[in-house]
Amino acid sequence: MVAKPLRAVGDEFRSKYLNSTDEADRIPFQEDWTKMKVKLGSSLGGPYLGVHLRRKDFIWGHREDVPSLGGAVKKIRSLMETHGLGKVFVATDAVRTEYEELKRLLPEMVRFEPTEELELYKDGGVAIIDQWVCSHA
Repeated sequence: MVAKPLRAVGDEFRSKYLNSTDEADRIPFQEDWTKMKVKLGSSLGGPYLGVHLRRKDFIWGHREDVPSLGGAVKKIRSLMETHGLGKVFVATDAVRTEYEELKRLLPEMVRFEPTEELELYKDGGVAIIDQWVCSHA
């Protein structure tokens, strides 16, 4: 289970930047997951595409599996069009220059950029926030 403070940061980000709340997206949640009774397929999800775009050290070991930024943008745009979405949330470990290029190629992109959260929760906590936001798309 994701810690409540990390979920709260992710939920606030979703609401502020992605027009997404559990109520609007029909995503039921209870602290005790054993009490959740959800019918498969009943959640709508947020009005955005969630993408985990791996870069950095992953490229070295999996060069053939990692698309170029242009290739990734082409696939993302195709998925956005298929699902009728106008925004995409990107969780990535791209270096600054790659991130800036990605933002130039995909201006609809939204990314969680931690301020005090990085100091408070470290890289692992920020990764969990990214996962939480992606999982609600």
